[in-house]
Amino acid sequence: MKKIDFHIHTIATSNDSNFSFSLEQLKKYVNSVNIDAIAITNHNIFDRNQFNQISKAVTIPVFPGIEINLENGHLLLITDKNELSDFYSKCSKLKGKIIKQGDSITTEELIGIFHDLSKYVLIPHYDKRPSIEKKTLTKLATYVTTGEVASPKKFIYCIKNEECLVPVYFSDSKIDSSFTDFPARQTYINCGEITFAAIRNCLRDKNKVSLSHRDGHSTFQIFDDGQELSTGLNVIMGERSSGKSFTLDRIARSLPNVKYLRQFTLVERNEKQDEEKFNKLLSESHSLLTQEYLKEFQKVVNDVTYIDIEEDERQISDYLKSLIRYAKEYEKRDAFSKAKLFREEKFQISDLNGLKQLISSVQHLIENIEYRSIINKYLSRKGLIALILELMQEYQKKEEENLKKNWLNDLISEIKRKLQIRTAATAIEDVNLYQIAINFEKVNKFNEVVEMVRKSREIMHKDIQGFKIVARTSEFLGAGELKSQSRLKATFSLAYQVYKDPYKYLQSLKLIESLPGAEYYRYFAKIQYKILNKDGFEVSGGERSEFNLLQEINDAQRYDMLLIDEPESSFDNLFLKNEVNEIIKEISKNMPVVLVTHNSTVGASIKPNYLLYTKKEVIDGKIEYHIYSGFPTDRVLVSTDGKSLSNIDVTMDCLEAGKQAYGERRRVYEDLEN
Repeated sequence: MKKIDFHIHTIATSNDSNFSFSLEQLKKYVNSVNIDAIAITNHNIFDRNQFNQISKAVTIPVFPGIEINLENGHLLLITDKNELSDFYSKCSKLKGKIIKQGDSITTEELIGIFHDLSKYVLIPHYDKRPSIEKKTLTKLATYVTTGEVASPKKFIYCIKNEECLVPVYFSDSKIDSSFTDFPARQTYINCGEITFAAIRNCLRDKNKVSLSHRDGHSTFQIFDDGQELSTGLNVIMGERSSGKSFTLDRIARSLPNVKYLRQFTLVERNEKQDEEKFNKLLSESHSLLTQEYLKEFQKVVNDVTYIDIEEDERQISDYLKSLIRYAKEYEKRDAFSKAKLFREEKFQISDLNGLKQLISSVQHLIENIEYRSIINKYLSRKGLIALILELMQEYQKKEEENLKKNWLNDLISEIKRKLQIRTAATAIEDVNLYQIAINFEKVNKFNEVVEMVRKSREIMHKDIQGFKIVARTSEFLGAGELKSQSRLKATFSLAYQVYKDPYKYLQSLKLIESLPGAEYYRYFAKIQYKILNKDGFEVSGGERSEFNLLQEINDAQRYDMLLIDEPESSFDNLFLKNEVNEIIKEISKNMPVVLVTHNSTVGASIKPNYLLYTKKEVIDGKIEYHIYSGFPTDRVLVSTDGKSLSNIDVTMDCLEAGKQAYGERRRVYEDLEN
């Protein structure tokens, strides 16, 4: 097995943060991590002089390469050292095409520059950002067999999935003087002599790539000293202050996308603070449900927000007054006030929203593919097309009428204004009585809808691992609850005084300057979430912590690795055995999980794939942490420097308080059973 890293940066470009290449650090990296071959892959540039300098300085094969910005993704292109001059010439053609960050070339331009792509090893960012898009991979399918991934979890997923490319996992390192914490992100390939042809052959076969020297796809290297972890479930044991948490912290730093559940983080010391924090997290995690439930109500609120009943009433009053004055002055009219346009009403503008929605609905019927057979049973496609065409023609006709009416309304207003200037007669005020009547009806319906929204009832419940989440609606019980809902410094006391009158309350919310208008709908009804235990009662403080732990572990699916530090410090053994162990085992089938414990319920019952034992030693006054590891069935656990410890002794001491204590407890249990 040979270890390779084909993604190394030695020149700062517009795609990188600024750094200055260090040849010495590259040599240390290669030697410390025992790498067998590397490729130099700078962004969109190949420096032949620097490449030759590196090739002479290191004792392993170095392959020329380049990382190209290709159609919004990145592609590693690597060639044989024998093709150096030709490769340099072709890479030079990229200079004018990719100048600043964000620039890229097309697949056609790539082929135009490098011609026969079968000569190279092409490695796209596959499950790693910025990834090459699927349509681009399709164009390059003839030449691409390998894809770079961002984590061991994604590597194993690609190995197991027949449709995925052969995965590789590289450091993507920028080699400068600060490059001292060497990564363990390399790929092992199953070949003898390291040649370009041999490497290219290995990268076509999933059976010839792995993350570990000895155990194929079941383990991977985590530290640069060769320390490995299982791609499944790992348990770290050790005495107090032996380096368990220190090791967990190192693992957390080794990968960018890690879920880390630290000791005691899920348990609050203050019961009240714990409950408040729990309820806050619960509401935040289900905010989408709240938004979905109130989505239609939000439309109603938005529709009523700009209705001003007081202004409507004033317009009606002014209209009636002007009408009475106009009647009283009828006999005194002059030539200007007798003109027909002086008392002409404006044309009513048609509301086309309903027609637009109807056209959209018919369009959905035409475009739907999933239920095409059912739609065709009752509505022919030809008929639907004819219908939408006629509706669109009707819309066009009415829109044209509205444009004409608007033009005429502007003309009428201008003529009436000029006539009014030339006469002493009273003009009848313009008022849209129909719209005002609609506004009054909308407000009445709005008040009814708000009462229904505020009505106390259960709107959702779902079961999660022995718990039940219940959501209920109710009224807000004070200005303080409204303030908590907003998390603003705004004052809601005046608004809450008219809370029982929905329309007046909405007008009061509008007076709160810091409150966004798009969020008014959230302050009419309170939605509370509660967690019930298996008996139907609200959870206790301990049960809240149990629920939090289960949720946090489930959330780990979005990450590349899960780390848990001594869950037994906060939870009882029965819960750990029946709930936590089962979930952790299930998650470990898809991603690496590392669990620190000194508890037999977790450490032994969970049946890990790999064991690590940490030991602290003081050498010349300096603390050093050592790790011994192996499979649970191994008789001895071995450190990376070749030292070994008895597996049974370590396990007994850490999980059972020693063989003697274990034997005594065992006899007690046997006596109780008999």
